[in-house]
Amino acid sequence: MEDILIPLASFGMVVGIVAVVQAGRTVRYYLDWRMRMMDRQSGARDRSVVQAVEELRAEIASLRRHESEAVLSFDSTLQTLDARLQHLERRTIAEGRQDRPLLSGTAAPAVVDAARATAIRE
Repeated sequence: MEDILIPLASFGMVVGIVAVVQAGRTVRYYLDWRMRMMDRQSGARDRSVVQAVEELRAEIASLRRHESEAVLSFDSTLQTLDARLQHLERRTIAEGRQDRPLLSGTAAPAVVDAARATAIRE
């Protein structure tokens, strides 16, 4: 029986080596196939991600332009209001305070006191 095992052992070793090599090739082929599939999927994802990033960059640039326009508009409005206020102050100082009624629509304190004094006399 030992005479049969020696040739079978060498044959078994050859079959085992061939099986290990084939299993290695199969695993390598499967892993390469998985890598190709992932590259295809990530390539499509990369394009869509790049496109989405570009759209976001364009939107951010648009918002920045809008913000700067709003800031400039607000600044010019403040400057206009400041100029109007300075003009009114200069006009009020030049004409005198007693000649013009208050802007709030209420009577001046001197007018209220005069009305009370007239009401008390009557």
